Amino acid sequence: MAGEWPDSEWPSAPRCVYDDTVGVNYHYDLRAEATKVDDSYPERTREMKCSIVGCPGEYEERQIVHTVHQRGQILVINHVPAEVCSVCGDVLLKPETVRHIEELLRVPTRPVGAVPLYEYA
Repeated sequence: MAGEWPDSEWPSAPRCVYDDTVGVNYHYDLRAEATKVDDSYPERTREMKCSIVGCPGEYEERQIVHTVHQRGQILVINHVPAEVCSVCGDVLLKPETVRHIEELLRVPTRPVGAVPLYEYA
């Protein structure tokens, strides 16, 4: 079944999820500092420049609405902490945020609301 992993083989930070029900890969834009990769996220002394070539923007902390395709359903997660470029809108998620989202998706919970879904035609 799409998106399911046995507990013993669950990746710690997947880069790509393949949904075999529609034959699509979903990629996560996960970035960490090159000097160390762990749960801590060092305080910055200066603003971080956007990683998109040619973009003059800087990342700033915001809360976003994150959508996920899982088992043929579209799930919406509100108030996700992220780093967002002030110019182009590129979004970075911290490793602990990605792990928290994975845990939310792994443990079934009742949604707090519903949103309308429209097909592009």
